[in-house]
Amino acid sequence: MEKRDDTLRVGIIGCGNAAERWHLPALRQLADVRLVAAADIDPARVRRVGEKFDIEQQFTDYRVMLDRADIQAIAIITPTQAHAEPAMAAIAAGKSVLIDKPLAMTPAECDRLIAAAASSPGKVMVGFNLRWHRLVQRAHAIIESGALGEIKAVTGVYSHWHPGEKAQVWHKRRETGGGILFNEGVHHFDLWRSLLGTEVADIYAVSRPSEHFEDETSTIVARMTDGISASCTLVYESSPNNEIQILGRQGRLHLSLYRFDGLEFFPNSVYPGDVRERLRRIVAAAGKLPETLPVMFKGGDSALSYLAQWRHFADCVLHDRQPDCSLLDGRRAVEIALAAIESVSTNRPVAMTTGEEAS
Repeated sequence: MEKRDDTLRVGIIGCGNAAERWHLPALRQLADVRLVAAADIDPARVRRVGEKFDIEQQFTDYRVMLDRADIQAIAIITPTQAHAEPAMAAIAAGKSVLIDKPLAMTPAECDRLIAAAASSPGKVMVGFNLRWHRLVQRAHAIIESGALGEIKAVTGVYSHWHPGEKAQVWHKRRETGGGILFNEGVHHFDLWRSLLGTEVADIYAVSRPSEHFEDETSTIVARMTDGISASCTLVYESSPNNEIQILGRQGRLHLSLYRFDGLEFFPNSVYPGDVRERLRRIVAAAGKLPETLPVMFKGGDSALSYLAQWRHFADCVLHDRQPDCSLLDGRRAVEIALAAIESVSTNRPVAMTTGEEAS
């Protein structure tokens, strides 16, 4: 019997900051994945990234790369406005495909991708790396255990030091997939759905532009289909932070995704300033050091979330399993972001469909 090849050969399309900083370092840590090809319209960029990560084959036309039968999987890591076309081509070529978030620019583009993926022999997945964040996965288990009781609300904040004068041109405007409300907001919208297991019923948003960004500071308030309140504030030019709180009848769960010890549960009987509670938490944090020090030395949870995401995708391809994050999930996050943008434009709440078709 012929021995099966258990190595996944991957090519990437798009060699920008997201690929170089997050995806490629994760890919080269996986023993069962081999990064063999890269494509980018900028010859200097694909050459530099290829040399940095020892990528054998480098292309300026991704279609030439897709013709290679020895490449099993493709990662789409281009700006969002350039997701749909290469993703459709990769699916048509029979490749397994991971498409970084946001899935596409419009629901119609998402639908075309979903239809193509349905008849593809490969696995197709949208990349919401925060689903694989260590603390998010633990929070999911805590919520499922019922420890929070009835969920009342979820609230979050994402801020980033992203000075507009240094930002890529596409990052600045909605029409090219930029702005914090669309490009970054989809992460929190997806976490609302995945952590709570429910959909957005209606949404209201306000947004403040800056000299460089069409959406630089945004606040979004939503009502989920089961009545849970959801909100988040997004800021491009501030101190970096990424936090989520889930408030339940029995207690409050706080996640600070840039801290190794950023998962805390507060029972409904405890105030944060209680001296005994604070001492208990200091002792608990010290006790977690053997577990969390390796996380810090491996680049922190943000880097490890990409590693876990890629490990999951590779496992799905190599062992014929369905990805946990579907293109329907990607479509739903795009719908929510576009509804929020519509609300900004009209200064009115926007009602959404129930999203029963989303997984």
